[in-house]
Amino acid sequence: MLIFLVFLMWVEVGGYIDGFVDHQFTVDNETQAELRINVDLIVATPCNYINTNVRDATADLLMAAEKLSYEGVGFFVPPWYVVNGRRPVRTTELDEIVQRGMPAEFIQREQQAFEGQPACHIFGSFPVNKVKGEFHITAKGYGYHDRRRPPPEALNFTHITNEFSFGDFYPYLDNPLDETVRVTNEHLHTYQYELNVVPTYYRKLGMEVDTYQFSALNFDKSATRQVPGIFFRYDFEPIKLLIEEKRISFIQFVLRLTTICGGLIVISSWLYQTFDRLLVIAIGKKKASRGEERPHGLLE
Repeated sequence: MLIFLVFLMWVEVGGYIDGFVDHQFTVDNETQAELRINVDLIVATPCNYINTNVRDATADLLMAAEKLSYEGVGFFVPPWYVVNGRRPVRTTELDEIVQRGMPAEFIQREQQAFEGQPACHIFGSFPVNKVKGEFHITAKGYGYHDRRRPPPEALNFTHITNEFSFGDFYPYLDNPLDETVRVTNEHLHTYQYELNVVPTYYRKLGMEVDTYQFSALNFDKSATRQVPGIFFRYDFEPIKLLIEEKRISFIQFVLRLTTICGGLIVISSWLYQTFDRLLVIAIGKKKASRGEERPHGLLE
């Protein structure tokens, strides 16, 4: 019984020191007008054929090409990337989030070098309004008039997603589209992603990480009647997820220890009485009480 008591006390002390992770959903009442989208993509089409834009529900049109960097590269798929599939869902622990929550910035290239390369590396961050919108990568002259329209056989929207995230850029945090690949053999093909974004706030022992989580659904089909390209449609949920490490108060901790000790005393007493009754039933009252009689003195 003593060993069991020590074990329970140890568990309570450990729980008090380590704390617990609390998850709460609240209404997102922040008046943040803008945030950033961070992208790192490789598209199997030369950079001089590609156009990138953002359009949102306020009818604003952002020329994302002015904010992003372009680099001509060869198209290579790392062997550990997920090809034409979904990444396994994994819930990241709070400790891991805090350890990896180191903000960074993309290196902005002043000169765009992409001549003669079969693929285009598109990377960087750009601001968007915090409303429903769409970021798309299309070929020049498709969906609108442009004299630089490339021939269909020069296009292929097979792409590698190294990074796609919202808010501050945390390169070591995992996102649903990171390290995924979409492959097609068609020259005119459309990829569409539907993203539902939830603001998420992590807090642990004074360390804070303010970021965004999102779920992703993807569709693709031949672009015989549609504009070929890659379309990321995003929408922001009106809720916010707060994940925080908390501890119970010291008074609650003492009360829980007292309750454990009191409960063990009551259980011990109940077990003793039960054992005594079973002993009386098994061997009889006289034998069970043998040795309890008061010894007689010489004068009695």
